[in-house]
Amino acid sequence: MAPEETYKYLGFEQNTNINHSRLKQQLKDKYKHRLTLLLKSKLNSKNLFKAINTYAAPVIGYSFGIIRWSHTDIDELNRLNRTQLTRYRKLHPNSCIERITISRPEGGRGLVDFHTLYNSEIDNLRQYFHSKDTPLHRTITKADRRYTPLNLHEEHAQLERSHTITQKKEEWSRKTLHGKHYNIVQNPYIDQELTYKWLTMGQIYPETEGFILAIQDNVIATRNYRKFIIKEAIESDTCRKCHQTTENIDHITGSCKLLAGTDYTERHNAAAKIIHQELAHKHNLIQTKRVPYYTYLPDNVLENETHRLYWDRTIYTDKTVTSNRPDITLIDKVAKQTYIIDIAVPNDVNVIKKEQEKVTKYTPLAIELKEVWRQEVVNIVPLVISVTGITSKNFTRHLKTLDLNTYTHTNMQKAIILKTSSIVRKFLHQIQ
Repeated sequence: MAPEETYKYLGFEQNTNINHSRLKQQLKDKYKHRLTLLLKSKLNSKNLFKAINTYAAPVIGYSFGIIRWSHTDIDELNRLNRTQLTRYRKLHPNSCIERITISRPEGGRGLVDFHTLYNSEIDNLRQYFHSKDTPLHRTITKADRRYTPLNLHEEHAQLERSHTITQKKEEWSRKTLHGKHYNIVQNPYIDQELTYKWLTMGQIYPETEGFILAIQDNVIATRNYRKFIIKEAIESDTCRKCHQTTENIDHITGSCKLLAGTDYTERHNAAAKIIHQELAHKHNLIQTKRVPYYTYLPDNVLENETHRLYWDRTIYTDKTVTSNRPDITLIDKVAKQTYIIDIAVPNDVNVIKKEQEKVTKYTPLAIELKEVWRQEVVNIVPLVISVTGITSKNFTRHLKTLDLNTYTHTNMQKAIILKTSSIVRKFLHQIQ
């Protein structure tokens, strides 16, 4: 062979030496090509990130242990992931970096971390060679004195610097803006599994997923963020709609008075319709097929021989009760049980507080109904999911009280998240 000629061995061009720089560039180009193809596809969020991990990342991973990758090279690969995701609107440029590679059940997006992948591949290959007690393997192990990235001669090789999941979560929690959401979810009364159910299901588009995570990370370009975080020269940070208070992300998602009777009500009703339709079908109060919640029109009263179901109906009692109009009221005629069901979609920090408020609010009505309607039990069932999906540990118990399946929560959470995303997008496009 001539000095410039090469042959392929294990998929890599070689002669007496390996041209590491040229091969690294070829691998990067191939990886970027596959990554771009996936980002242009119409895959939902979970499938997109799974495809990146299984179709694109192995292009690079296969070379670990053969091609020399420096710490800087691997940093560039992780940076390439972020820049391409941002370019195709799958990631907000100011979102928390750590969340990208944290698993979905823990609040991340589950993308491969090349530092972690590198260490895993190197460690597995080293263990393989050191565990083989054959003359060939012993000879290779003895001869490899930094000849390959495995450095088999040394018993304990120094691996790439990488952060464990615990370290990433610690860094996430310490961040002033990004860490707010993390610290809320760590509340012992919050159900982390249900809170991140929408992430583990991954059924929404990656653009929407990235936008919701940006809302949780408090990096949406509100007036307050622009003025005090990125230091733009704007005169005021008051709300562009109500002009009464600071325009931050919490104000947009759940506190603006001008949105209370329109967008917030629509979001609330979307969640309530899911519950109403499930109860109506469960107790044979309607015979039609299930329809999407956004086309479902609840009847004010549904009744059969065993159950009666009210939708947003005032309940009159002998003694005047201030809060007498729950979202849904279910009466079990046979068991003589009544369920006062009220739905709430507060901001993230108010989930537990709102749940307690609902119980306190409807306790007088429950006492009166037990006497007036001669019920054995009157249950108050607050169903509370925050604007970005945070759910308390009581939610599962409340669903069991109504004898509803857990997928009801998943449907409610998805409806709320999609509507929150729509509210924020529409708000930001208002003329300032």
